[in-house]
Amino acid sequence: MTAKIAVVESLGEQAILLPSLIGEALAANERLKLRLSLLQEAALQAAEPGRTLRDFGLERRTAGLTDPALDGLVSGARVIAPGRLFLPGVDVLLGSVGDELAAMLAPLQAADAEASRPLAERVERVRKSLPTVASGELSLADIAALTSASPDGTESLHRLVMDLHQAVNRLAAATSAETLDGARVHGLDEADRRRVIAFMRGLHRTAPLAFGHPGLGTTAVAAGARLTIQNDLGTTEAHVLVIHVEPDAVTITYTDIHRPRAKFFISLFAGQGVAWSPLGEKATGDLGGESFYLLTGRYAASDEAGLERFLEFLGSRLVFVIDWNKARKALQTFVGKAAAFDLLAWAAEHDFGHRAFLELGGTDLIFETIQSAAAGRIPYGVRLDTALGPIECVHFLQQALRDTSQGLAAGRTARLIRDEIQADLGRRFETAASSVLTILVRHLGLSRMLAGTIADILATPGLTTASERRAFAMRAKAIEEKADRLTVEARELAARLREAGSLRPLIDEIENAMDALEDCAFFLGLLPEPEAARLDVAPLVRLAGIAMGSVGDLVRAVEAASRLPEGERADAVSALQSIDAVVVGERGADQAERDTFAAVMLAPSEDMKSLVLGLETARALETATDHLSHSALLLRDRVLEALSA
Repeated sequence: MTAKIAVVESLGEQAILLPSLIGEALAANERLKLRLSLLQEAALQAAEPGRTLRDFGLERRTAGLTDPALDGLVSGARVIAPGRLFLPGVDVLLGSVGDELAAMLAPLQAADAEASRPLAERVERVRKSLPTVASGELSLADIAALTSASPDGTESLHRLVMDLHQAVNRLAAATSAETLDGARVHGLDEADRRRVIAFMRGLHRTAPLAFGHPGLGTTAVAAGARLTIQNDLGTTEAHVLVIHVEPDAVTITYTDIHRPRAKFFISLFAGQGVAWSPLGEKATGDLGGESFYLLTGRYAASDEAGLERFLEFLGSRLVFVIDWNKARKALQTFVGKAAAFDLLAWAAEHDFGHRAFLELGGTDLIFETIQSAAAGRIPYGVRLDTALGPIECVHFLQQALRDTSQGLAAGRTARLIRDEIQADLGRRFETAASSVLTILVRHLGLSRMLAGTIADILATPGLTTASERRAFAMRAKAIEEKADRLTVEARELAARLREAGSLRPLIDEIENAMDALEDCAFFLGLLPEPEAARLDVAPLVRLAGIAMGSVGDLVRAVEAASRLPEGERADAVSALQSIDAVVVGERGADQAERDTFAAVMLAPSEDMKSLVLGLETARALETATDHLSHSALLLRDRVLEALSA
């Protein structure tokens, strides 16, 4: 307590000291939280001597815990007996706890001594129960008792500090002499006022994104040359933000029981030039009770304009940590943990946030959307990112976060917003199915290339040379292998969809057509030079032309079918016309195959090789047209289903 406070207090006028007492209480709260964090970290260090030490230098300097005796508290911690630790400097750490508690109690007693009596009694009990430290020794049970924040009502130093802090916050809000742009303020000078206004300007810009959730109440107190701004960040007891503003720097002290949210809070300031203390890598639940994380960030300002700009930015980020953990759990139902974290970071970066998403149901909103728009398209038990694909699923959830935030802000009804999200998911599943067809178009493009070369060879007098045919057979094998990779891609994409039952046969038939064409190329490569002319017959040339034309017609049919989700009826007509051409072509191929057999059998030959290879070549081409026809009929069913939907 400062000399000025002591003098005024001696005159019996404590009430006029409330702003200073509140400032001292808030500072004491920070020091007590830091003392508890040091205890927890020392216990972890003793249990795992090889772990990376956390440097508390910045936090200690900010809070004013600069006693050199505390320098080795964490680094020198060690186990000396089962359940008992040696902690150098722990006597100094705990020696001032009583004074810190008294500082937190002081403004409450000054405001209303009778109302604060229960807290005063608790302070006295906790002070008397503080463990006696001898030779720097302390038990794990003592540390657990001090740091526990269990919500079951068990008394502890940590629980008392949180309750005192809440009471001080309520007092600060209730007794502030002035409200400045929405903040309860005490004893500010002109520079302090500008800084609070800058902070509140940022807070007000994004506060509507809380959509009615309690929180973001701000108190500002000037104590000496330092301005302290505190924000309640919702209703969680251990979720606290305290900001110290000096002429050349802003120091942020943040506590949180959720490590992922603490990491997220740090991420909100990427690129802002904030130096953060390390965030502990391990929670301290093994010490008993509910642990919390404490971190400190420092922003060095080059001038007053930079200071106020940063305060405005800081104020604008706070809404994005309200209900953050609830939103993370909701999103990771549909995507992984890392993707959920990134989604929330994206929503904050674009000033959409997640509260509107939660307000409209969160997890239930997405489940209802799936039930309405994709129930028949997702196999039972398959997670959304598996069914839709990780990237597409992230894009869908980004759109859902955008639609909920912008929709509620614009006053659109919840029903309309849900309908928009359902329509978006439906389009994405149609797009996923269309993507399978797009892959098949690429696959058929390779088949068309193969069929066209076969037709050219058979139409060339003498069927080119043996070496050219062998080279073509090798190229055909490479083309077929490339087509196989497209087949695998199409099957993997189709497997995510409930429609795999109708898409998989289509994929298989198109693959079989490619295999038959590659067989044809292989047979041509085996033909001996003198006997190749025996296959120079018109029916075989006609058969190859039919196969080439059928592949082309199927390409046009699949391309048109892939555009059906866009709602163009002309595409459906085009698809059905091309499908019919493929089916008609297959009938012509049957006759061309028979005519080829007759022509080859009548051609003079001294070697049965050319006869066998000629028949196999014709059979492979006709088999290809069979598979193309089967593909066309499967596609026809899909097109007619789309038209009737």
